[in-house]
Amino acid sequence: MPMPGDTHGTNVPAPSAGSDSGSIWPGHGQSNAAVRLLVNLEHFLLYIVALALLVIGAAVLVVSGASAILRHAPWTERLVTSLEGILLFLIIIEIFVTILTHARGEHIQLEFFIVIGVIALVRHILSIVVRLTIPMSPAAGHQQLWDLAVDAGAAFVLVAALAIARWSARRSDVA
Repeated sequence: MPMPGDTHGTNVPAPSAGSDSGSIWPGHGQSNAAVRLLVNLEHFLLYIVALALLVIGAAVLVVSGASAILRHAPWTERLVTSLEGILLFLIIIEIFVTILTHARGEHIQLEFFIVIGVIALVRHILSIVVRLTIPMSPAAGHQQLWDLAVDAGAAFVLVAALAIARWSARRSDVA
């Protein structure tokens, strides 16, 4: 497929001497400035979102820690609530790292999203386990056990996908 400026076998005229040679489209000198403006705006917004995620992550960590210390509940419930808060913080930080990676112009790797999925599933599994400790009807307990089994299966699939992604990355680095 011919690209702009490619004159091999096409009828696309070569850029004239008076045109903007820095433009990717012949005769469109303003497009570079517009593209640069949009790229700069995108980076600005990405850094704002990254900063917001950092603040939200810090708030989640502080609230989780304060809740674990100040709440008058059994230690097991406080421990599980603290672990859920820490896992939510890790999810937020993984998204933060992914956004910074994209803002730096690097390729976003699949592994970040797989790790986010695994952490989210582990967090959901913990909340199901906590709910299973509360007395409920047999039908509700059965549904919770099915949710637990589905989440465990999904976590296994994601961990296997992460292993395959890392294995294939190593093989492509060697080759």
